Amino acid sequence: MEALQAWGIQLIQSIQVLSPALDSVMEVFTFLGTVNFYILFITFIYWVVDARLGFRVFMLLMTIDVFGSALKQLLHQPRPYWIGDVKQMSIELNYGIPSTHASNTLSVWGYLAFQLKKRWLWILAIFLVLLIGISRLYLGVHFPHDVVGGWLIGLLVLILFVKYEDKIANWFNQKSLGSQVGFGFVLSLLFILVGVAVNTITASTPDPESWAHLSTESRSLSHYFTLAGALFGAIAGHALITAKGNFQTPGPRVQKLGRYLIGIFGLFIILFGLDALFGKIAVDESMLGFILRYIRYGATTFWAMFGAPWVFIKLKLAKQN
Repeated sequence: MEALQAWGIQLIQSIQVLSPALDSVMEVFTFLGTVNFYILFITFIYWVVDARLGFRVFMLLMTIDVFGSALKQLLHQPRPYWIGDVKQMSIELNYGIPSTHASNTLSVWGYLAFQLKKRWLWILAIFLVLLIGISRLYLGVHFPHDVVGGWLIGLLVLILFVKYEDKIANWFNQKSLGSQVGFGFVLSLLFILVGVAVNTITASTPDPESWAHLSTESRSLSHYFTLAGALFGAIAGHALITAKGNFQTPGPRVQKLGRYLIGIFGLFIILFGLDALFGKIAVDESMLGFILRYIRYGATTFWAMFGAPWVFIKLKLAKQN
């Protein structure tokens, strides 16, 4: 591993000779692989393009993210700027391999290209997968093998998701509303249990003292509670709006714009409003802090999947099926 890391540092150094000329460009590409971007992007798909497609993209993202997060912790490998002479252009407080930027991008954009079957979308997907991966090297936060590992994991999860999504969806849709919501809650608990299990497995292998102070969030359960809350809110919200007749995304551009603006405004009110309400407790590494985090993200995705569409229907910005 040391030889691979040494080679990776040399490659990163050769790319970083282009700094600062490409700093802003690479920061934009890396943003396209962040949670903040996916909040804007997946809600756009769900509210404006196709609710069914948006929900499945969200479920794919949750699946690949929890899988990637668990692998990061199990492998507990450093980032380039933690151990090598590379320029640090971003701060990352968790482990390196696999790159979840890389895995998330390949799975989400690959899925969209596969489902929509547009040539331009395939080209865009390949372009984004490559450039977002390169941006992580350029910023000094990932080794090449981190990015390649992320791509391989993203591809594996994508293949499995495409193969089984219809079977799982058909099974899920045959259940009662109560069973669907209950399933979402149990699945969210499973996400948390993954985090607990990984923490238990890695507890006896501390990080090297030379970079342990840089990986302060690597073994936190916070991210697992974030994913769990977001998952439950989304499944419960989507199940409820579907039971009430779903909603139609087609319509004039003015209606679509109105939907998106109202939806995003409400989403940020909930997300940041609960953040302000809960205060520092919500970021504590305590059970109360974890529960508040679960509630915050659950409420946010419940708004996205149910609250916002219900408002759209009431304001006549969308019609029910």
